[in-house]
Amino acid sequence: MPFGTPIPPSPETSQAILAAFAERGIRFVKDSLVKALDPGRKVAVLSDGTEMPYDLFLGVGVHRVPQVVVESGLAGDAYGWVPVNKKTLETKFPGVYAVGDVNGVGTAKAGVFAEGAARVVAAAIIAQLRGGPSPEAYKGAGACYVEFGHGQVGRVDVDFLSGPKPTGTFQEASEALSPRRREGQLRIKPDSALVRT
Repeated sequence: MPFGTPIPPSPETSQAILAAFAERGIRFVKDSLVKALDPGRKVAVLSDGTEMPYDLFLGVGVHRVPQVVVESGLAGDAYGWVPVNKKTLETKFPGVYAVGDVNGVGTAKAGVFAEGAARVVAAAIIAQLRGGPSPEAYKGAGACYVEFGHGQVGRVDVDFLSGPKPTGTFQEASEALSPRRREGQLRIKPDSALVRT
C-alpha cells in the first residue's frame, strides 16, 4: 500500500481495518508498491526489493489519465491529473470541466466523489444556460462502506476539501449497515410504492 494507513483521513477506520486484518492473519505492508511479479515462483517484488509470496495476486494497475486527455492539453503528462478549480471543477479552458478520475481536485478516485462532482458541474452548466446563480461549491465529501464479513459493515464519511486537511469519521461495523439488512427493511413493490417490512 502506498500509504502509511489503509484510510489516511480516518484513523478510526484504519484501526478497525487493521484489527480485522490481524484477526485473519493478514499483514498490512505500508508505504510500499509492487514493482514486479514473478508468477513462476508466485512472488511479488516490492519497491524496496522485498519479496512477498502469494497464492493469488489481485492488483490494481497504474492509475492515470487516458492518453487522449494528455493529448488534449488538459493534463500536463500521462501521470498527472487535470488541474481544476476546486470549487467549480472548471479546467484552464473556460466552460470545460473535469469530473471523476481525471481531475486533480484532491479527492479519492471513487464513484461517490465523481457523482458529487457531476452534480456540481451539471448545476453550473444549467445555471449558465439559464442565466441563473452559480451553484454551491464542490465539497469533496462522500461516504464509503467497508465490509468486515459475518454481516458486519462499517461506514466512513470523508471530507477532503472543507478543512486544512482531509478528515473522516467512522461508523462502527454493525449488521444495521449491511445491505442484506437494509434490503429486508425497505422494498419496492411492482407499482413503485415503497413498503416497510
